[in-house]
Amino acid sequence: MKEQIPYTEKLNLNGEFNIRTIIDVLFSKWYWFVISVLLCLIVAYVYLQTVPTVYKRQAIVMLKKQSNTEEAFIEKQLFNQNYDVNNEMQVFKSRSLMMEVVRRLSLDREYSLKQGLRKKILYNDSPVQVEFPDSTLSLPVTFTVIPISSTTYQMTDFPDDEDRITEEHFGQEVQTSVGKIVVNLSPLLGKVYFGIPIQISCITEEAAIASCLSRLEVELAEREATLMALKYQDTNPERADAILNTLIDVYNDEAIRDKNLIIQNTGVFIDERLAIINDELGGVDSDIENFKKRNQLVDLTSEAGLFVSDRSRYEQEEIELGGQKELVRLIREYLRDPIKEWQLLPVNSGIMDTGVEELIAEYNAILLVRNKLKEKGNRSPVVKEKEADLKALRVTILKVLDNLQHAMSRKLSDVRSRLAKVDGRIATVPTQEKYVLTVERQQKIKEELYLYLLNKREENALSIATTNSNVRVIDWAYGIGVAGTNKIVVLLGAFLIGLIIPGLVFYLQPMLDVTVRGRKDITDNLTIPFLGEIPYRHRKKQGVDTAKHGHDGTSEAFRIVRTNIDFMLDKDKGAQVIMLTSSNPGAGKSFISLNLAISLSQTGKRVILLEMDIRKGSKREPGESILPGITNYLAGRVNEFKQLIRPYKNNSDFDVITSGPIPPNPSELLLTSRLDQLVAGLREQYDYILVDTVPYGLVADAQIISRIADLCIYVIREGVMDRRQLPEIENLYTSEKLPGMSVLLNGVCNKHAGYGYGYGYYGYGYYGYGYASDSNSK
Repeated sequence: MKEQIPYTEKLNLNGEFNIRTIIDVLFSKWYWFVISVLLCLIVAYVYLQTVPTVYKRQAIVMLKKQSNTEEAFIEKQLFNQNYDVNNEMQVFKSRSLMMEVVRRLSLDREYSLKQGLRKKILYNDSPVQVEFPDSTLSLPVTFTVIPISSTTYQMTDFPDDEDRITEEHFGQEVQTSVGKIVVNLSPLLGKVYFGIPIQISCITEEAAIASCLSRLEVELAEREATLMALKYQDTNPERADAILNTLIDVYNDEAIRDKNLIIQNTGVFIDERLAIINDELGGVDSDIENFKKRNQLVDLTSEAGLFVSDRSRYEQEEIELGGQKELVRLIREYLRDPIKEWQLLPVNSGIMDTGVEELIAEYNAILLVRNKLKEKGNRSPVVKEKEADLKALRVTILKVLDNLQHAMSRKLSDVRSRLAKVDGRIATVPTQEKYVLTVERQQKIKEELYLYLLNKREENALSIATTNSNVRVIDWAYGIGVAGTNKIVVLLGAFLIGLIIPGLVFYLQPMLDVTVRGRKDITDNLTIPFLGEIPYRHRKKQGVDTAKHGHDGTSEAFRIVRTNIDFMLDKDKGAQVIMLTSSNPGAGKSFISLNLAISLSQTGKRVILLEMDIRKGSKREPGESILPGITNYLAGRVNEFKQLIRPYKNNSDFDVITSGPIPPNPSELLLTSRLDQLVAGLREQYDYILVDTVPYGLVADAQIISRIADLCIYVIREGVMDRRQLPEIENLYTSEKLPGMSVLLNGVCNKHAGYGYGYGYYGYGYYGYGYASDSNSK
């Protein structure tokens, strides 16, 4: 037995490819790359012609800073809010604002027409306008309107019946599957639009809002600044500009409405307080009048002239403290009123404590944010958070007012105590004068508060006419470029994809192919002598004989195999028996046997071919009888094998013995001594005896026949045999089950030359007459 090399060191079922191999195969398939690149470029061109251009538009706004000057009362007192730029950015992206924009611009309807491969959006230049008289659209719908004249049009392509075409009049209601529709005539309609289909796409208001918000971006134009950039992308630049500009207008309108709401609530509060104080002031005046009439008093102050200087100072302090205390009481009553729980608090109430005013301003700011968020829904966690903040802030304001009221009470008590001491010093003043002075003090307090509130009411009324928006427009909408597809990038990407696709296919194809791909698979994985390789021949030419002086690839390949056989045979032995077998049917043994026999006979040697695949029987044309063959001889029905010999066509050096009829016991016939007698007799008459057998391993025939052979040619068909069967062939060689074993590769395709599987016979000076010339002959 031959020394066996560890097979795991040689076997490489997955194949190995170096960089040079990959480059060779890519260059050998250059036409596939050209086709792939052209197809990808065509697809890219069609894509570029189909996809619409997306325009990028931008508007710049600046959040106004609130004035802190004493002259700007409204900005300082009523609207002293801490604007958070991030909050305002979220307001710009709110659904409520975009809903108003959609309604103002009718963005739930789109008009378009075909312009080549693209769709042209008609915005502000559509010849028709669509309305839904009953209600808003509940389901999206797309249909086509074709103007026929200035009074009529055709309507088609409805989802429920795309083939239906109806002729309608402009301005009249049309009953459809989605409700009533009215198509109105636009002033832009002219003869140029007659007969041109105009596609009308209508979506729900919610879908339009979501679509607009998805294309809107709001970001800071500069860090540490109040500049905001509103960006929008659309296939129609005019529509994008209109959306941005309208969004700014809607935002300003909402801001002004919120500010006016604060002013209106403050006005209501002032009017309520004025009515109450007016009633109280009237009561005090009546008390003084009645007291003086009843007591017949005219001027009591002249009687207390000595104490005026002392009393006037304490009286002034008492008046101021009393007014402040009364204001605190009014604010506390307003806060404790459950009916006004979610109403704005009055600002600039006149309380001298700045902390209270700041808390009220903060409360109003949070309440406005809460009211805006509540429009989106009551279940928002942010709304609950704001309401909790408002309740906590309301408690804080009440506590501050309580503390302030207690402090004023203590101060007022102190002032009154001192005033009492002064009063004690004027004990001589009649009791009537004391009463009058007390009532007059109350009168002055209420008069001062009344005049103060009247002044605030005028200022509040004036602020309605001077309310400003929150933002200042720096730049209305303008273009900043084109978004989306870059033509150069798309074409370059298509070019690269066109190169990658075939390259990847050709790179992965051999890796996924488990069949024998060429000579390299055999030489890398087997230690068996390699006899040669036969080029692939079309099935129609399988029976073509090898030409004696032919220079095609097949003829040259068989000459090389013939030469290699001479080196392997023992010439001193005389006639040589060459057995051909394979692992699988369809390996081409019969083709190899026939053409190898012809090639050997062309050297002047006597050659005979034995068709030993007796399980198939002799080939015959339809209607012909089966001629006697080897099975007849082995079964003893023919005594002389010479009766079976038939010359092959006109070749005097090449004979054939067919297999004959199919026997019932093929293996038993092959085991008889008559097979040995047949071969012994043929050795005396021929130089080469070629034996075409069945595939090895499927049945025992090939192994039985191997006893008569001097050389065994194992035929492997490229693209047919699984490389995982190579270990079995190697085992046959190392165990010497087949005599003089060698391997012949059949069906080698020229396409594998790029993998390093080119034909060895090209190196013998016949490159110009290789397989390419044979292909050309086809």
